[in-house]
Amino acid sequence: MNLFLLIFFIIIGIAGLYFKVETGVFVGLGLIPWQVIRMKKSKKMNLLVIIITGIAGSIFFALIREWVLLGLFIFIEFYNYWGHTRTKTEA
Repeated sequence: MNLFLLIFFIIIGIAGLYFKVETGVFVGLGLIPWQVIRMKKSKKMNLLVIIITGIAGSIFFALIREWVLLGLFIFIEFYNYWGHTRTKTEA
């Protein structure tokens, strides 16, 4: 189920970026790291996904000048990082 949701959120995030839909970017890019964290594969992969989605979402919200959504998105990424630090992985 985690893999299905990961693919689903990737599609939502990419579609949100392509069609310039704030909700898609916020939900998609905000939840991708959480699904990767739940798969418990690698700490490096968790951190890499958090950084990539954080940069992509931050640039998107800064370009469209949605400062409130940018602040909330950064908060969500810090929450993802907190989840990353609290999760034990297999490797």
